[in-house]
Amino acid sequence: MAEPKNLAGLEGSQSVSALGLRWAALRGMLTSPLIMVEEQRGLREELLRELGSIEQEFVALPSRNTMEISAKLDIAKSAVRDGLQAGQTWLIDLLDSIQTDLHLTNAKPSAPTTNRPTTNLVRAQHQQRPEGGQGMPAPEQSEAPPAA
Repeated sequence: MAEPKNLAGLEGSQSVSALGLRWAALRGMLTSPLIMVEEQRGLREELLRELGSIEQEFVALPSRNTMEISAKLDIAKSAVRDGLQAGQTWLIDLLDSIQTDLHLTNAKPSAPTTNRPTTNLVRAQHQQRPEGGQGMPAPEQSEAPPAA
């Protein structure tokens, strides 16, 4: 574990990502069979205190992107799951739904507004003009870009 004085110096430069990595590492340590033994009770309690402190620090940190918002939702789901009574899983389901919506919203491609492909415009011009008075439109070009 890092010394508390070292952790205090990092507080001003924390990000959701950095704090999330610390949170995940602590959660991993707490699931270790070595920490579960009675001889390690003091260390386990210290890890639990540090984990609680980290979870509360997330409140003050702004998320910079969708992934960091999702990480905050993971932290909330974990904390809620630890404190839920049997049969009260609707809150976890709600947080899962919000997280899924967040990822789907971010994954949708934005429709181009001004940049239309010129291939269709060129094709339309060729079809409107008869070439050499023959009255037949020019053959259509393929949609694939020309090979270099």
